[in-house]
Amino acid sequence: MTEADEARARILEKAEQTFLTHGYSRVTMDDIATELRMSKKTLYRHFSSKEQLGAAALEASMSRFGEKLEALLADERLDFGERLEHFARALAGRYASAATVLRDLQRDAPALWQRLLELRRESVQARFGAFLASGVQAGAIRSDVEPRLVLRMVITLVDQLMRPDVLAELELSAEQVFPSMLGVILDGIRTGRETGKTRLPARSPARPGR
Repeated sequence: MTEADEARARILEKAEQTFLTHGYSRVTMDDIATELRMSKKTLYRHFSSKEQLGAAALEASMSRFGEKLEALLADERLDFGERLEHFARALAGRYASAATVLRDLQRDAPALWQRLLELRRESVQARFGAFLASGVQAGAIRSDVEPRLVLRMVITLVDQLMRPDVLAELELSAEQVFPSMLGVILDGIRTGRETGKTRLPARSPARPGR
């Protein structure tokens, strides 16, 4: 790795941490340069604008998390149901931890928000699609189910439900909505042959005070 590559990686790591902690709209390039103890001139040499830095940080973050999901779904020590639950919990937890910056992107940075949606669709399609196909082959999913249709249903519901404005309207967290959403869709297509007893919840937990 060259010195320029190392500097770029350090900038991306710090930018991601700062955006997650404070939100996208509240962070300036000056803030990131200060955090890095780097001159603004050096920072701008690698990224010409906050938007470019935000897009690069988003793509790097999604790439790393996608690799984590891929490893989880490929873990043969777990049966289909266990991998499915771990996938749902990991994705919902990731969304919850990034709630502040996601609200900012949807409200104040529409171009980055659209890029996030594109990356999320690509990640779900590439990794979860293959997982569904393997479930059919392993006999965990009914053979009369078309994995591509189920995948499209999941992607559509993720797009429509896993959004800061919709979650706020529902008064539910990502950790409540996403596992329940998958459970509603996938429990109906399983054969019940997997060895584990794991099942995603069919409904979201009751809201506090209700």
